Amino acid sequence: MRDSVRQAVLDCVHYAVHKNTQSGRHIVPLQTTLIADMVRCGYEAESVCSDSGNVTLPGWFRPSKKWDITAFYGETLVAAIELKSINSSFGNNANNRAEEALGSAVDVDYATKNHLLEPNSLPPSYGYVLVIRKTDESSQPRKGASLGRYEQDQAFDGASYIDRFVLLGKRLLRERIYQAVWVVVVDLENETVEEPDPQMTYDKFIAHLKSWIDIMKA
Repeated sequence: MRDSVRQAVLDCVHYAVHKNTQSGRHIVPLQTTLIADMVRCGYEAESVCSDSGNVTLPGWFRPSKKWDITAFYGETLVAAIELKSINSSFGNNANNRAEEALGSAVDVDYATKNHLLEPNSLPPSYGYVLVIRKTDESSQPRKGASLGRYEQDQAFDGASYIDRFVLLGKRLLRERIYQAVWVVVVDLENETVEEPDPQMTYDKFIAHLKSWIDIMKA
């Protein structure tokens, strides 16, 4: 991860924490950086969208969903990217993030299968970005939940919230629910930015987006 990307991630978390907001504005530095890199790797600047009707895609189980970034080649949707962060209240928000990620992907996948994204002859590539703030709450091991009748997946036993998010990202990627996933952890006290899994780095995320526009253009 180059320094400018690292700084964009830090700026996002600083804004969210100091402004005490999770509004879409806090993610703008990262959104801007991603768009610039998409243009550098072959997307036309006017075809990468972040703030218009072009980021709203049809759903199948709901009318529509607004994505953070969409990219087109002519009339064909090439990619759609969801940018999320979590900075506090991990106990309340961890499951919400997982449900949002799954819901968005499943909904648009069925919309694609039911021909609501024509004239696509190939399905778009869907990307998921999760920025996690490292705190005592997010980094400490958690006791496994007692589910009564059933046992939870042992992969979650003793996992911190950060560990849980990394596992979420790996499984989203492995099951092809998203084709590109980037998980990044930010420690504001030490001003550090870490990528906890080598399969979910920024460089791999951008490499996948480049490969898909190359395929669409071929």
